[in-house]
Amino acid sequence: MPVHFGNPAMFALALLWLMWGGGMRAHAQSLAGVATSAPLVFRIGHITGDPESPLGGDVLYALRDALVSSPLVQQAMREANVGAIAVLSSDSHQDLIQRMDQNEFDLVFCSSVDFVQQNGDYEAVFQLRRPRDSFDPNGGRVFHRGVVFVNNRSPLFSDEITSDRLGAYLSGREIAMVGSFSAAGYIYPLLKIAALPGQRPPPISMFCDSSEEVVKNVVNGAAEIGACDGGVIEEVLARNGLAEERNRLVRIVMETDPIPTEPVALRANWLPRGSAFGRELRDALRQFFARDNKLPRLQNSSRDKFLDLKQNLQNFRDGRRTGSY
Repeated sequence: MPVHFGNPAMFALALLWLMWGGGMRAHAQSLAGVATSAPLVFRIGHITGDPESPLGGDVLYALRDALVSSPLVQQAMREANVGAIAVLSSDSHQDLIQRMDQNEFDLVFCSSVDFVQQNGDYEAVFQLRRPRDSFDPNGGRVFHRGVVFVNNRSPLFSDEITSDRLGAYLSGREIAMVGSFSAAGYIYPLLKIAALPGQRPPPISMFCDSSEEVVKNVVNGAAEIGACDGGVIEEVLARNGLAEERNRLVRIVMETDPIPTEPVALRANWLPRGSAFGRELRDALRQFFARDNKLPRLQNSSRDKFLDLKQNLQNFRDGRRTGSY
C-alpha cells in the first residue's frame, strides 16, 4: 500500500533520513573492509636438500631474521601491509617450478634451469656469484661452465684429443653426471657431445646428484669419465689434500658454453621500480649477502640474461625427442 506524505516538510525529513542511513551503512561497510583486510605474508621459496644449491635453508632463515629486524624493512612492510615473512620449501625441482607457475612465492632462490622453465610472474633481479664463477662485462652477467673430464685410467688421459677421437670414445660409454636438472652437469655437456662430428650412440648417464659426487666417482674409478660444474674438481681435491695431484689424477677433455648462474627471482608486483617495499628489500638483500664472505655475492640481473639458456634447453629437448642424447 503506497505511503502518502501530505506535509512537504515531513517528506524532506524522511528523504534526508534515508540518505543519511544509506551513507552510514556504506561508510560502515568500507570501514569493515579495511578492518578485515588481512596482512600479507611475504613468501621466500627454495628447494630443500639440494646439494647443488649454493645456499642452504639455514641461510634463508637467517635472511628472513635479518629482514624482519631491519627498521627500514619493517616500515616498508607496514606501508605495504606485509605482516610476516615466511620461508617455504619445495622438495623437488618439479614441485618448485609448479609452485612458481602458480605464483606461490614472492622471492625465489632457484636454479637457472628452474627459472627458464617456470611460467610465473617473476623477474631475475640478481644472480649469485661464487668465487669460481666468472663475469662477462660485455653481456653484464655472471656465468659458469660445465666440464667433461676423465681419470688417469682413461686412454684419453694421455692421448692426443681430437673431435673424432673424443666422439668415438664417448659413444655409448657410461658417464657420471649430476642430474637431469643440472645445466653444467648434464644438459650443456650433452649438447656439446652431440655437436661432435659423426652420428654415434649417445653416452649413458650415471646420475650422482651433485658435482662433488661426480668428481669422487671419477677419481675413485667408479666411472672413467664425468661431467660437472667447472671448478668443483679443484675444490674437491683441495678438501681431500690432493690439490697438487690434480694433473696426475684427472684431465679435462671438454668445456661447455657459458651458463648463467642461479637467479634471485622476485614477483613482478614487488619489483623496486614500482614498490617501496621492493626497494628496501633489494637494499637489504645486498647488505645481507655482502656481510659474510662465505656467501655468494649478488650481481644485478634480468630475465634477458637467461634467454640463451632457455633456447639451449629447448634445443636439448628437441634432441631428446630425436634420440641425440
